[in-house]
Amino acid sequence: MEAYPANEKWFVSGSVGAGVYVGDYDMHTKFGNRISITGDVSGGKWITPVLGARLQISGMHASGEAKNGRSESWNFMMYHADIMVDVLNWWCGVDEERTYSLIPLVGGGVANAPGLNTTTGVLTVGVLNRFKVSEHLDINVEIKGNLVGLKPAIVYDMQGDFNQAKSRFNANNAAFELTAGLTYNF
Repeated sequence: MEAYPANEKWFVSGSVGAGVYVGDYDMHTKFGNRISITGDVSGGKWITPVLGARLQISGMHASGEAKNGRSESWNFMMYHADIMVDVLNWWCGVDEERTYSLIPLVGGGVANAPGLNTTTGVLTVGVLNRFKVSEHLDINVEIKGNLVGLKPAIVYDMQGDFNQAKSRFNANNAAFELTAGLTYNF
């Protein structure tokens, strides 16, 4: 499959929706009280008819419960780069006039909660549903999950010997988002 020329198939998009933050103690808070507004802005390029890449900034107002049982809420941002695959172009052949595209995505980046003075890693996995309105305009519905709090953790052997420690990654929080928006294709 040939790559598109460097000056073609660029896009920008924006969307709004609902998000839920899931932390260690949030199970004690009613689910409805944890739903909040979220939004994102993206820019990217389709490299081939099947493979695309984007940079996305997402913002969310999160709420939940702290370890001491008190309600808490904060704003945070996620900055990530995603790889996208148009599976219908891959499995059914390229069709530039196709009305619907199913686009799974995976990416990584950082999450930042300025009010909490915290920055940590984030892993993003989602599905973008694209509905073509015209040559330049798409309507998008996206569902994605973000593992937040990625950090190296040291795993000791049975005797607690640091010399045999191994590194692995932990994620102790997640943010789930359902958004709808528009994409402009250049």
